[in-house]
Amino acid sequence: MTQSEFNWLNLKSVLNVIKQVRTSRHQDVDRLARLGVLFNLISGARYDSDTAPVGRAKFEIDPARIASFLPILRKSLEACRHDGRLINVWSVAGLKRNEVRTSAVLGWVLDSRGSHGFGSVVMRELLNLVGRLYPDKNFGSFRLGERPKISVEHSAFQDSANRVDIAIEGENCVVFIEVKIDAPEGRDQLVRYVDLAQKKATALGKPEFAVLYLCQTRGKARLDNVYNISWKDLGRAIMAGTSGEQETTMSALLLRQFAFHIKTLH
Repeated sequence: MTQSEFNWLNLKSVLNVIKQVRTSRHQDVDRLARLGVLFNLISGARYDSDTAPVGRAKFEIDPARIASFLPILRKSLEACRHDGRLINVWSVAGLKRNEVRTSAVLGWVLDSRGSHGFGSVVMRELLNLVGRLYPDKNFGSFRLGERPKISVEHSAFQDSANRVDIAIEGENCVVFIEVKIDAPEGRDQLVRYVDLAQKKATALGKPEFAVLYLCQTRGKARLDNVYNISWKDLGRAIMAGTSGEQETTMSALLLRQFAFHIKTLH
């Protein structure tokens, strides 16, 4: 895209739009018609006749059609509010950016025995996503099995000084999840967690182990057996596991609401 295609952003065009909008405010036109004027001005200011891309035509805003659409939109929004589709219970509950509360809810979401009734679907989607993000690390060899175990605020070997936010025990693997929202990473924290995950896996006779570092931005993992994932990545995994055509249950709605909530943690 050439610089001329961004001509609509220049100061002259912006000032021209502001000037004409101010002029229209003093004319005898109603608000809806004025809105149409504004949209058409912006459309016209976006490209001048010399720089408009080939095949891209200007469009006109029809105030009458907008007027007929707005009552339909308003009625639909009122219906959504009434039946609860616009509620996000996690926001109402004050989850915000609290790591302890968020970890507790995440543990429930991932729990194959959770009351949501989705079994280990979300956990499997998450591990599949990690495998796609790190194709060179052979993460595909991790097997969860039928009923993977999960624990929140896990103290491996009763070591309370190195408490892990979430621990998963699969068929052939141990996976720790460290949750970070605003708190900084502790001194050698991930090194200690990798060591603990390896010892835990060895003690349970499982060949695979990993630490998932759940943080605001994925970045690049600095250690072997550490896989950085972002909150947006987790949100995508939840949506993938709950967005089937038949998934219109309250449980699916709650899980998707959690996905929408955590996508803001960046």
